[in-house]
Amino acid sequence: SSFQKSPFSFIITPISIWTTNLMRNFTSKFMDIMIGIVLGLGFQWWPDLKESWQYIAFIFIYLSIIDYWIDTSAANKKYPPKKELDLIIDVAIMFTLFLLIYSSLQTISYLLITFIFFRGFDSLWIVRRLREHRTENANKHIFNTWLKSNAIDIIVAIILIFLSYDNFISPLLSLLIFIAFRVI
Repeated sequence: SSFQKSPFSFIITPISIWTTNLMRNFTSKFMDIMIGIVLGLGFQWWPDLKESWQYIAFIFIYLSIIDYWIDTSAANKKYPPKKELDLIIDVAIMFTLFLLIYSSLQTISYLLITFIFFRGFDSLWIVRRLREHRTENANKHIFNTWLKSNAIDIIVAIILIFLSYDNFISPLLSLLIFIAFRVI
């Protein structure tokens, strides 16, 4: 309201619209490039995998990242970021996705902890979109379901971290349980 009363509003309003469109176009293209880099660079670790659970984890992570990007790309186009913080969150998600691929070389606990961070950033991304955009009730329901799914994923990952501590359950069994919860 006071923004519109400014004597410079005839200049500020077009600049604001231009920067919003720039942020929308830049983020969409930037994130497409980043996901390609993450997936491309991740293949360098395939020869370093040793155990069967690592191969299964690596393939499952790749499929999960592709699935995640299909969902997120559409949401980013419909509900583009409006502020720099949103771009920072997107970049943090890309780094956790890269770390998630790398974590398949490590322990199952490392993989699950990385997944928890990924889901945490993803939840923050969803909350930011809900706050910044006026979403229709159907889309609010989708975002809220997405948030609940993230919470369940985090809880399952925490339980599996404790169960796999000191090899109470094997890494392979832990991973298969994790995949079952993710697929269901």
